[in-house]
Amino acid sequence: MLLRSGLALGALALGAACGGGEPVAGAGSDGPRTDVAPADPAEFGALPDFRLVDQRGREVTRASLLGRPLVLGALFTTCTGPCPSIARGLEWLQGELAGTDCRLVVVSVDPELDTPEVLARYAERMHADPERWLLLTGSEADAHALVRAGLYLAVARAADEAPPGEQVTHDVRLLAVDRRGNRRGWYTGTDQVQLEKLKRRMLHLAGEPVPEAPR
Repeated sequence: MLLRSGLALGALALGAACGGGEPVAGAGSDGPRTDVAPADPAEFGALPDFRLVDQRGREVTRASLLGRPLVLGALFTTCTGPCPSIARGLEWLQGELAGTDCRLVVVSVDPELDTPEVLARYAERMHADPERWLLLTGSEADAHALVRAGLYLAVARAADEAPPGEQVTHDVRLLAVDRRGNRRGWYTGTDQVQLEKLKRRMLHLAGEPVPEAPR
């Protein structure tokens, strides 16, 4: 099933994991742009502040992620829809971006079930380097707020009668973020052509200058 996000320049078709869900409006007057070219200077605003924990129980905030290019996305470990495909794409990206300081950051959209311990086991199955691939959890309110207001992606809890593995619906795109914490484009996380484009975007962002520390 497809999600559609109402944007100023038209609707973007968005893939939904495990069923449908309500869309979330995009960033700025142009809305979120999928398929941004590698060297495009376009920015879509800064990530908001947040406070979650990773698979090792370490606190993660916007401030703690600054200084490194990021790929951000959303999934949950019991998902029977596109999430396994997203995770495989991220595993591929981890290998392709080896040798850079790019970091992968995934927010669980079912954080009550996805405790740090559960995410740690999931990370092991995906061969996730804990210094390069963070899986975040916390309260559902905080996690969903980050996905909606930070990643500009749709997420919603499904109806009570939804079968196991389809308890949450969410967008399958991945967001590129630069060293300063600014959104730099969206790419479909279940499509290999889009993942190749995201890889090239991240290699470009990795080559941008490291911001000077405040004096």
